[in-house]
Amino acid sequence: MVSRRLLSLLLLTCVVAAGCKRKPVTPPDVIVRVGERMLTLSDFKRYLERNTGTDLAQMTPEVTSAMLDQFVEEIVLSEYAASHGVEIPAEKIAAAVRTEAGSTVIEKRDEMRRAKLIVDIATQMPDASDEEVRAYYQEHAAEFQAAEQVRVRQILVRDETVANEIVAKLRQGVPFGDLSSEFSRAPNAKRGGEIGFVSRGELPKMFEEQIFRLQPGQVSDVIRTDSSFHIFQVDERRAAGTISIEAAAPAIRTRLKEDALRERLAQLVAASRREMQIAVLTRRVPFRYSGSFPTSADE
Repeated sequence: MVSRRLLSLLLLTCVVAAGCKRKPVTPPDVIVRVGERMLTLSDFKRYLERNTGTDLAQMTPEVTSAMLDQFVEEIVLSEYAASHGVEIPAEKIAAAVRTEAGSTVIEKRDEMRRAKLIVDIATQMPDASDEEVRAYYQEHAAEFQAAEQVRVRQILVRDETVANEIVAKLRQGVPFGDLSSEFSRAPNAKRGGEIGFVSRGELPKMFEEQIFRLQPGQVSDVIRTDSSFHIFQVDERRAAGTISIEAAAPAIRTRLKEDALRERLAQLVAASRREMQIAVLTRRVPFRYSGSFPTSADE
């Protein structure tokens, strides 16, 4: 007969063995697993608020699924950075958290890891060659056709009599900037009413019709809208034409480097997705998930 002591030991061994085989319990608020890391619904809601300013309940399942994929891909990139030696000193993370209300230490750490990884990769990338710049310029010729532009200033007032007096003073030679600072209610009033260069189609039609008839130094008539009166002056005109490759080269090099960086980051995320165990726990997600990550309906 088996002794009572031996029986107790056998029972204890069975219990321990069963416990060892039992699957670890996932906390109830977790909606995604990325390797050993668990992402909660609260994490995702904060991500939506920071990036869209919109509550989860106001988004369609398709848009929410795309945003969840974006969130997970950023975490994947952060985990890749950590596994490849990208670390941020704790004091820098703490300082960043103190200056940005609402961010957690982990969120800020992830963000700073990604930023450092991106800077490191961009630094290692060579600039585009002259041949690559020339090829881009030739293949995207339409991008370098400049439309006619005018550099314009504006004064905005609420009273028609005041507006007419301003126009009269302008035509007598009083500087536009002085009158803008004194009378205009526009946000750019203290900057001399400066709007900058504009092309056709960028301003309301009623403004455009007068502005593009003006020569440098000329002032528009008073233009009335529902609640205000506007006066414009053109300072400079640029004729339509083609931007030369010499002038376009710096912007092209920046564009090509940005494209190469995006492609490299996409490759890193794709490789990491294949190596990591990732699952969206669809029974816990409060919308119909239709994204690209593997799913699990068993938890």
